[in-house]
Amino acid sequence: MDFRKHLMWSSIVSAVLAASPLLNQAPAGGTQRPLGTSFGVPGSSSKFDYVIIGGGTAGLTVAARLSEDPTISVAVIEAGGFYELDNGNLSQIPAFYAKNFNQTAAPETIQPLIDWAYTIEPQVGLANRRFHYSQGKTLGGSSGRNSNIFTRGTKGYYQRWADLVGDPSWAWDSILPYFKKSVDFTPPDMAKMGVDANISYDPAAYGAGGPLHVTYSNYYQPMNPDLIQGFEALNFSYQPGFSSGRMDGYGYLAVTVNPETQIKDSSETAFLSGAFNATNFRVYKNTIAQKILFEGITATGVQVETAGLSYTLEAAKEVIVAAGVTRSPQMLMVSGIGPKKILSQHNIPVIVDRPVGQNWQYKMNVEGNAALEGDKQYLYQATEDFLQTQTGPLTNWGGDILGLLPRCPIPSHQKQKKFQLIHRQGFEKLPSPYREALNQSALDELAELPDDQPEVEWLIASHGPQMATSSYVTFTPAILAVTSKGTIGLSSANAADNPIIDPKTFSSPTEQALGIQIYKRLQEFVNATGLTTGPELKIGPRDLDADILEGMKQTGLPWYHGVASCPMGKESDPNAIVDTNGRVFGTKGLRVVDASVIPLIAPGHSIATVYMVAEKLADSIKRGL
Repeated sequence: MDFRKHLMWSSIVSAVLAASPLLNQAPAGGTQRPLGTSFGVPGSSSKFDYVIIGGGTAGLTVAARLSEDPTISVAVIEAGGFYELDNGNLSQIPAFYAKNFNQTAAPETIQPLIDWAYTIEPQVGLANRRFHYSQGKTLGGSSGRNSNIFTRGTKGYYQRWADLVGDPSWAWDSILPYFKKSVDFTPPDMAKMGVDANISYDPAAYGAGGPLHVTYSNYYQPMNPDLIQGFEALNFSYQPGFSSGRMDGYGYLAVTVNPETQIKDSSETAFLSGAFNATNFRVYKNTIAQKILFEGITATGVQVETAGLSYTLEAAKEVIVAAGVTRSPQMLMVSGIGPKKILSQHNIPVIVDRPVGQNWQYKMNVEGNAALEGDKQYLYQATEDFLQTQTGPLTNWGGDILGLLPRCPIPSHQKQKKFQLIHRQGFEKLPSPYREALNQSALDELAELPDDQPEVEWLIASHGPQMATSSYVTFTPAILAVTSKGTIGLSSANAADNPIIDPKTFSSPTEQALGIQIYKRLQEFVNATGLTTGPELKIGPRDLDADILEGMKQTGLPWYHGVASCPMGKESDPNAIVDTNGRVFGTKGLRVVDASVIPLIAPGHSIATVYMVAEKLADSIKRGL
């Protein structure tokens, strides 16, 4: 296989080209199905059993699972197109991840074909600064744009979820089969990673034969022994992956990449390509869902617009909203489901008065920056390694947009390769003596978390090769004990206009108190690695808690993994929007299936949990629940 061609063409286009004989000749059986049959005709109103708003991580997963039944017809409405065609190879090569997610990006640098170009409201907890918030406007959604890190939460986290919503089917033992269902796991290729690689993992945690590739990057960081030294000096235990319901300790990150090509996998490459074989499946790409149509309280279809053409897609059974954590609440609100006060401001008739978009949870970390020089020769070599042997730093995501605190020059004996892309990670609850420094109010809030749920994530990475080759490493603490809640509001009644997004990042006293102690813990970790440290950037050396807090406000960044803008729960819960099968309270024939229904922010990275939610709720739909 010529991997240069694979870089030029997307995995989905490769699948399209592989199916291209359908365009030109009948297969041996005599049946011909042109590829265009999988795409809806703009301007032509049609009727389907299920109409899905959003072709992202959850939307395509649900669509593919429903279309497995040849008696069911499915339509997917997606505002974007194919990211491989609209974003070069930046959404395919893992190391170019930072080009897709950049909170400080200037508006003119945001790729409008794959990004909604959100600018969040001024963040009081971050010195009233505003940020770009990346969310995928493309087939595959943010699964085609993220760092492809694959972790699951803890058993205690999912038990808390199940208890909160009053449904034991969301506990660990019940959802594990849905976690596994999506996955086709491939063990790490130690030979390609290098002689020092020694990665252990838990094969029982993963599935085989699913659409989504999960494996490890073909690159081993020469500085890993120093990082291991630091983690073990601080009593971190080694965890063989973070997919077995435990997150205490440090370990290597599994990722959603194709093990053969080392190109990123997404819901588009994993699920959509297979769904193209279904005769009952249609995609309406580059199409805006304007609003959900109702007869009384029953959803009957979706009014859509493609390049100025307005038409209707009717739903004989259900409308399924899977537009993501920001767009799903917006779609409900412009359609008449949401807080009466907000809807009335935009003259939207109220169908159901529920607090849609009012309990959004979102993470935070700290950011630093440095002026770095590029090196074309090393970039050329990294490119050759990727193309010829699918090895080297381009196979690994870069840590460029993650929050940074100190940066440490890499000792000369570690400079075995440039483009140091590290893939170590650790989780913990804040230990002594830092915990004793927290006030009682913070301790009380933190006590609400399960015993096995970490409060801090230590993600260690360096700059991607597209940016620099300087010898720096980034230590990235993220606050997982999120106690602040943000909001998603409406800027207008037009679904094409971006919603008003206010995550209220780092606004709670508990998060701020925890952040101060995390910063102090970080100094201990850096010293324990044995690395010769240089001057700290951004926050800089600060002794007083007030100075540390001010530094974090001035340099911190909103992170990602947002949830709970349409949270599931009991109907008696005034904050719940959907039941435990995703059905919207107060309506019929309407369901939400994506990260917005997750009621509690997940420890670690959320993509695996979103796939699980989609698999589980797709099964509920097929079973008539």
